[in-house]
Amino acid sequence: MNASAHGAGIGHTELYELRETAERGAARIFAKCEFRHPTGSHKDRVFAFMLDELERAGTIAPGMTLVECSTGNGGAALSRVGRDRGYRVVIVMPAGMTEERRKQIASFDGTVVETSPEGFLLEGEETARRYVAEHPGSHFLDQSTNELNWRAWRSCGTEIVTALDALDLVPDHFLCSVGTGGTFTGIADVLKAAYPRLRTTAVEVDRSAALYAKRHGLPFAHRTHNLMGLGPGKVPANLREELVDDVELISGDDGWAAMKRLIEKEGLYVGPTAGGNVFAAQRLARRLPPEAVVLTVLFDSAWKYFSVWDGRYARYATDDAPYETERAD
Repeated sequence: MNASAHGAGIGHTELYELRETAERGAARIFAKCEFRHPTGSHKDRVFAFMLDELERAGTIAPGMTLVECSTGNGGAALSRVGRDRGYRVVIVMPAGMTEERRKQIASFDGTVVETSPEGFLLEGEETARRYVAEHPGSHFLDQSTNELNWRAWRSCGTEIVTALDALDLVPDHFLCSVGTGGTFTGIADVLKAAYPRLRTTAVEVDRSAALYAKRHGLPFAHRTHNLMGLGPGKVPANLREELVDDVELISGDDGWAAMKRLIEKEGLYVGPTAGGNVFAAQRLARRLPPEAVVLTVLFDSAWKYFSVWDGRYARYATDDAPYETERAD
């Protein structure tokens, strides 16, 4: 589906090659600039597509209330597209997200219902279902389990294939961190069909690494962390595990430090989850030959984090992560 079908300014973002932060002898890294969407994040692509499909199916219609769980990016994206199409929007969000996110949702007339930071998105989902049960005329989109989430990302995968074809490149690896799982799944689904030898890596934050624990036979416990949108406290239903070849971990500090290098060196004003993707991509690139090509995604924008620019959130505990992370050189 093209950008006009999704809404103005959605889709066809740049596939950017990292140059100023490229490391000698390492593989080339290309990043899809999804942070350049209208609300400053990749979630614009998801919710425009979801509303298109749900309206077409007759599941929702203007005048209804749309409910979603979000750490903020999805909340802003849904509030924008929902307002423009005549819906009321309610966003269930854990306490402790940045003030910029709350203000952006409000600027699009969205209403925030706050839940505890400890309960994170699992508590949010329960709250959303209860809200819908108590409010006739409302609908829970549930991006974590709704397969329209990952289907929305097939358009991004197709854009990447088109961009690589124009550059006469064949990618060796796709790497993407996991929140709802939709971004990874939709893009990986298209890329694996186009490039059968491609390997994929799902990246998790070390303090909430449910898939890593599952694959290594380890006990899992969610711990609060400072990479908003990642580590939802479970293996998300929208993550098609058969598309995941490898799982790697990053820490919050990895993401924040890489974010600031991207801003300073590349002029890419991205957030810490984008930094986390690039950190993991650069770590992988060191293990690959220089002619190899690694793909990743830049999720959201730096301005969403100005109020917590040191990456330290007062609500988050500072005890060690349960799993060891491979450090950068």
